[in-house]
Amino acid sequence: MRIVIAKKLLSAVGGSEIQARQLAGALAARGHDVRLVGMRPPWRRPGIPDSALAGGSAAVEHMDGTPMTFVPSIGRHAGAVLDALLPLSLADDRALNAALAGSEVVHCIAREWAGPLMRAARRLGAAYVETPLVHPGQPFSGAGASDVARYREAAAVLALTEWEAAWYRARGVPRVHVTGTGPTLDPVGNVTPDPATVLFVGRKERYKGYHALRAAATLVWRERPDARFVAIGQRAWNGLLGGRSRDPRWVDLGVVDERAKAEAYARATVLAMPSEHETFGQTYLEAWAMGRPVIAGDIPPLREVVREGIDGLHAANEPLAIARAILRILADPEGARRMGEAGRARLLERWTWPVIAERTERVYLSALGYR
Repeated sequence: MRIVIAKKLLSAVGGSEIQARQLAGALAARGHDVRLVGMRPPWRRPGIPDSALAGGSAAVEHMDGTPMTFVPSIGRHAGAVLDALLPLSLADDRALNAALAGSEVVHCIAREWAGPLMRAARRLGAAYVETPLVHPGQPFSGAGASDVARYREAAAVLALTEWEAAWYRARGVPRVHVTGTGPTLDPVGNVTPDPATVLFVGRKERYKGYHALRAAATLVWRERPDARFVAIGQRAWNGLLGGRSRDPRWVDLGVVDERAKAEAYARATVLAMPSEHETFGQTYLEAWAMGRPVIAGDIPPLREVVREGIDGLHAANEPLAIARAILRILADPEGARRMGEAGRARLLERWTWPVIAERTERVYLSALGYR
């Protein structure tokens, strides 16, 4: 099949961004002709070659050999700035048509520019497939009436969990499939885990549990003064308002490369990301890939992904609940080891990229039949 996987920002940072790249590589490994298409960013982004900012919309070879095309915005640089800062879709239609030309399937991951992609796919006679990553309850969550109308018209909608699929079906979306997602970690050698280390990986937003985790650290230190906290990820736009921890046992890092991230997982005792809005939570898979237990948010999709007491724990996004979960895991190293191993076994069974690519391929075939 000739497949375009479209993600507005083709950065090397972020769950959906990595999902697009990994899925493209896994589908190419199955013999498909796969291209990645994104919007040209107005400024440098991790993992996006500088040539993508230099005018034109020609394909740029990524390090894994998958061709990537960066579509300019209407208004060129000024339009790109507006498109990056506001919930707009200012893709240049002619350039977008050229980028999608010849494709049989156009697969949009996340919703940022789904409208222009659907219209372009229809013009070109391609099957339009969408992975919306809906986040009900958040601003611009994908739960609006216009979003649902688009899901109903798509040749296929891909959900990451059964909970998400049920949300679409309850709103009359007819062609819904569950595929899941996979982890992305560079291999590391023998790394000795640090004792009593709690890791957070993700954007440092309140809804992700970052602020509650910072408050929970103080409660944990009352019983475990040896505990250490490491937070990796991009700071929220209002991150400076929260100040910085002066305690040396709290280490705040920004965006790190994939190897440094993998080593952080390998050194950690537990991953804690008690998010209250999540479609799946790719970081839990990354922790399991290293055999580490997880503390996930106590919400329906995460209760489906993380099995309570088997491969992790759930905690509400508030300090006391998070502290209790952390102390429970730190107090039982053998139980923590069993949880991490159970998570790794489940990951290898259900959520490797070859498995995800095979499921997605079947969806594409059904979408072509619908078209």
